[in-house]
Amino acid sequence: MSYKIASTFFALLIPTFFYFMTMPASLSESEKEELRNSFSFEVEQLPLFNDKEVKFVREVHPNYTHISAWISSVGAAATIADLDADGRNNDLIQVETRTNQVIVSNLTPDHSTYASFELIPHGLDYDYTMAPMGSLVYDFNRDSKNDILVYYWGRSPVIFYQTDSFQFEATELLTPYQVWFSNSALLNDFDGDGNVDILVSNYFPENSKVLDPFATDNDQVMQHSMSRANNGGSTYFLLFDSVVNQRANYHIDNNWQKDIPKLNGWTLAVAAADIDGDMLPEIYLANDFGPDQLFHNLSTPGKLAFKSLKGVRQIDDIRSSVLGKDSFKGMGAYFGDFNGDGLLDIYVSNIADDFALEESHFLFINNGNFDLMAKGVAPFKNYSEEFGLSRSSWGWDCKLADFNNDGAIEALQATGFLKGDKKKWAELQELAITNDELLAKPKFWPNFQPGSDLSGDSKLFFFAQSKEGKYFDISGLVNLDRPSISRALAVSDIDNDGMLDFVVANQWEDSYLYKNTLKGNNSFIGVKLFLSDSIENIVKHNYVLAGNTSLPYGATVTFEHNNKTYTHYIDGGNGHSGKNSPDIHFGMSGFNAKDSVAAIVKWIDQTGKRNTRNIYLNTGWQTILLPSN
Repeated sequence: MSYKIASTFFALLIPTFFYFMTMPASLSESEKEELRNSFSFEVEQLPLFNDKEVKFVREVHPNYTHISAWISSVGAAATIADLDADGRNNDLIQVETRTNQVIVSNLTPDHSTYASFELIPHGLDYDYTMAPMGSLVYDFNRDSKNDILVYYWGRSPVIFYQTDSFQFEATELLTPYQVWFSNSALLNDFDGDGNVDILVSNYFPENSKVLDPFATDNDQVMQHSMSRANNGGSTYFLLFDSVVNQRANYHIDNNWQKDIPKLNGWTLAVAAADIDGDMLPEIYLANDFGPDQLFHNLSTPGKLAFKSLKGVRQIDDIRSSVLGKDSFKGMGAYFGDFNGDGLLDIYVSNIADDFALEESHFLFINNGNFDLMAKGVAPFKNYSEEFGLSRSSWGWDCKLADFNNDGAIEALQATGFLKGDKKKWAELQELAITNDELLAKPKFWPNFQPGSDLSGDSKLFFFAQSKEGKYFDISGLVNLDRPSISRALAVSDIDNDGMLDFVVANQWEDSYLYKNTLKGNNSFIGVKLFLSDSIENIVKHNYVLAGNTSLPYGATVTFEHNNKTYTHYIDGGNGHSGKNSPDIHFGMSGFNAKDSVAAIVKWIDQTGKRNTRNIYLNTGWQTILLPSN
């Protein structure tokens, strides 16, 4: 055997060895019982809003009719925020695909002061070729009332400004509007000037006619590769300019890609967080049909600048598990401190369905080697297999959170694709080996119409940690394994009891609220951060904000306790179509309620100044007002 052949053989053998050595173990009966008693959820079905016609597939361009179920596979979305300024993040903005509505409701109706209603862009161009895909919440015009941005297929986003009478008035984000097909968006201060900006990533190319059943053109496209597609939509950064006549102005930054290759991935999820401590958020794009991308933020006020980062392959790494070099189907992404070392890690959903398309989900652990970022090296290595998080089903949104306040993170994952009675895996796998030039043409695709089934027997996955550190899906133990085709996950403590609840938005079927009913383990530290033009102070959770306040998206809170570092940030919308509330929550099992911890808060104020402040945090929810200038 030649040296070259031998080296190739062992290069293939080693990853295979590690794969089988890390096959999931099983939980003992005593461990199952302990985990079963560690979580408790009460399930509530989210009702349909009104008697509008219910559908289960979209009307699409004639070129896509034979794959209408595939085209119709996204849209369910959920965002949780505080719209009515009652101090509770219990207001839900839901995209209901069956009626094509954006519905605003309250998840704790006993505390609600309003009835559910639909957001309709009255006065703007809106027709049958458009469909909502998700939302973001922020006080865009700085009047101390939270507004709602809705992004769509078929048009650029709309901002619904809240008025004094709790009404919402629609205004174009861009004038004139553009034809976009947006599947993901988030908020953060990307250039570090103290103003919150908007990132929107598109899936289909701009100016397509995906949802126009009466179109007569013949140039609609699909991805031109199952693993290296770059013929999708564009990613846009919209930088804040000013507020004029109670309306915020933004401009598209057209220069941010000048130092990196042009991006036209089929992006399904975006995430942003400061991983290296300079208060500028790094960006992660989870791309369908091709490599995900991580960008180091090197921006200055008014001038965006990013450097592409990629992982380094080690001898025990499968190539597609290296950050930025994968060929998988990125569906969800979330930044969180998974292992309690004070560094933000990245949890990514792909497709990992046993005996179907078994790729792998990712858990990129941050090694803290930030000096390598200047050389284009991503300081992350995938450990999803080692921790037991590599497999589930056809993944979508994913979140990391502590649902029982024991200080250990749980992993939540939405899964499933098409539910029907006609199994389509053989045809999909045949499609995957089709010539790329044919793959881009819809007419060469097999039928994926209503009745097709791809991972249709899926459910919600809820991964919890065993005593040995391995993670196991325990959804069946804690009654979370309801059959579902889910898309969005939105996490929030909706009733301010310190226990995190969540909403699951399902595609073409009922969606659900999962209320956390665990008792006896409410030791936690909860932080609600706001920029304010009033004097800085800390108050308890029943404080009602007054004066000019806004959310400092991207701000971080860090502290140490019992040889563990806790860190979290204000989430501006990380993920696929589920948006967590902007609260910061730490489970603190065994923490003495009479004690306090010394924490560090980092934020950029509205003048662009970077600030670091030492504060003390107590058990329970506390609101922290930070100087806005």
